[in-house]
Amino acid sequence: MTKNSAEQIGLNQAQLEAVKAPLGPVLILAGAGSGKTRALTMRIVYLIKKLGLKPHSILAVTFTNKAAGEMKTRIIGLIGKSELPTMGTFHSIGVRILRQECALVGLDRDFLIYDSDDQESLLKDILLRLRIDPTKFKPSLFAHLIDRAKNNLEEPDDLPTQTTFDLNVKKVYEMYQTELRKNNAVDFGDLLVLPVRIFQEHDDVLLKYQNLWQYVLVDEYQDTNHVQYIFTKMLVANHQNIFVVGDDAQAIYGFRGANLQNILDFEKDYPETKIIRLEQNYRSTQPILSIAQKVIELSPRQHKKTLWTENEKGMIPMFYSAPDELAEAYFVASKIIEIQDGKSNELQYEIEDTDDTILGRIMRHPPATPASWLAWRAGARSKILPKLKNRQRLNNIAILYRTHAQSRVLEEVMIEASIPYQIVGGLKFYERKEIKDILSYLRLLINPNDLVSLKRVINVPPRGIGPKSFDLLKEALIEQDEKELAKLMDLKPSVKHFFETVNLIQNLDESADLLDILRQVLKLTGYEAFLRDGSEEGETRWENIQELFNVAGSFRKMNWKEGLTKFLEEVALMTSVDEMDLHSPKVTLMTLHQAKGLEFETVFLVGLEEGILPHARSMMDPKDIAEEVRLTYVGITRAKQQLFLVCAQTRKQFGSRNISIPSRFLKAIPEELLQIHEDF
Repeated sequence: MTKNSAEQIGLNQAQLEAVKAPLGPVLILAGAGSGKTRALTMRIVYLIKKLGLKPHSILAVTFTNKAAGEMKTRIIGLIGKSELPTMGTFHSIGVRILRQECALVGLDRDFLIYDSDDQESLLKDILLRLRIDPTKFKPSLFAHLIDRAKNNLEEPDDLPTQTTFDLNVKKVYEMYQTELRKNNAVDFGDLLVLPVRIFQEHDDVLLKYQNLWQYVLVDEYQDTNHVQYIFTKMLVANHQNIFVVGDDAQAIYGFRGANLQNILDFEKDYPETKIIRLEQNYRSTQPILSIAQKVIELSPRQHKKTLWTENEKGMIPMFYSAPDELAEAYFVASKIIEIQDGKSNELQYEIEDTDDTILGRIMRHPPATPASWLAWRAGARSKILPKLKNRQRLNNIAILYRTHAQSRVLEEVMIEASIPYQIVGGLKFYERKEIKDILSYLRLLINPNDLVSLKRVINVPPRGIGPKSFDLLKEALIEQDEKELAKLMDLKPSVKHFFETVNLIQNLDESADLLDILRQVLKLTGYEAFLRDGSEEGETRWENIQELFNVAGSFRKMNWKEGLTKFLEEVALMTSVDEMDLHSPKVTLMTLHQAKGLEFETVFLVGLEEGILPHARSMMDPKDIAEEVRLTYVGITRAKQQLFLVCAQTRKQFGSRNISIPSRFLKAIPEELLQIHEDF
């Protein structure tokens, strides 16, 4: 294919090389904004249309449901939807395998997937049974340690036993796995650990999936952890047809087990690897890319890439050193208003300062002692921000920060200036109490052994069934002691009525759909009447239940049991990125980790200070510092047109005001690449 014909289908030469790469191992090093999704999609089309592979023999793995959905939509647009490749996240592929092979690991096919709340509820019960104080050793700590062990394919017997705490972790892990099996449930870690164990112990099953998926594509390969790495390697061991796309410069998930070495060592794993670099950027302007390049050069180990763009002109990124976190927030708000409504002549926030040296102009440090800082701060003049008028296209603006704690002051100023905003990573829809309650009822219809869900709703609405009664009930159910169960139901008729209600809903006609089941759950359990108590909060919660009906409506063409299983599976695999609404006219506030894979016309990167970015926890380990470099690079490369870098000279943390040191990453950027803002 010639250069002109490549351009006609929207590919540059490097992308075309990736699309037409031979069979065998291929590593695509795709820089930020380099059109990797298009290259990946066109590669799949090329495999089907030109190389004659059957769609069902292709497996494409992504890291988010959103990415999988976008890829599916593009492929349908190019080849139709008569037959499609298998596409999904690692976890959704794991579920698919487990539904087929569950008997090999002692599960029924209707197993449930526990989310983090379910995990912690189960772990709290286990800690109490082991007489480990859950207020001193939180369930979330054990959940993290168990998840880390599973990511590394470690069983309880593989864990260290040197200390008392080590022994407790091992005991909790063992009991946790036992309880999961009793409840016919798995957690997120199991969705990959169990398929890998099945592959390791059953050669015939592994061969079945190797023969099924003759070509495997993996997106965001730099973010794979050990179990994902092993899972992929086992699938392609026979045919070596593996096509991975990634960017080591955007490897930012080490804290949750991602291993950068997987992409750095790809050539060692597959010696016949063909490497292709996608370096033309279609997102950002050259001034933004120049800054990104200076920052990423601080990263010691990397596959070298130099991003470039045909979009050479653009606004010079702006740097502002704010006196404190409030001034930082005011600066951000004023610039948003300026972008939306035009430049205002009113000075909203001004600091009196006569220091006109270069250091003073760039950093404007206040006095070093708290007492002199207060006197200096008293000289600051502030005026109320004007209210935002134009709210259109606010979704093109993002404020990125290292930690959620930084959002509070920003939120307060957004409210003051009437700037609509959304926080990604706040309370997600499926984590709201009323939604969790209804999901627990629904899960009991599929799996009556789910003691975690039973505990949540046995007394919601209130039925007079307290913790002691539930403990007796749980013991009778675990021991399958029908005599004790009958005795308890005689003492507590509400327990009997609860199970009769669940049984009544379970026996609804199979032709009923999921919406019918939802209505019956809300009516027969008394939950609708309980929720709609006449209060404003009750009506708000009821609106959330109505939204759940909207989600469930997409499963109405299935019989209720099949639809419910699919629905619960989809909810369990949902991520914060999947719930994000990037189309409503609101400014997006989010952490740098959550911004990965997104892009915005305007980006404010705030809190560029030592101890924040790079984070204090990273200071002692060069590997952690290198990840903070990549995190900053990710933040910068989210910007398409405008980039603002902001730090504060002082910041209140843990109740005390401290002098801040500008981030070392700022020092890597030559002053001539920045527009220094100094008249705010």
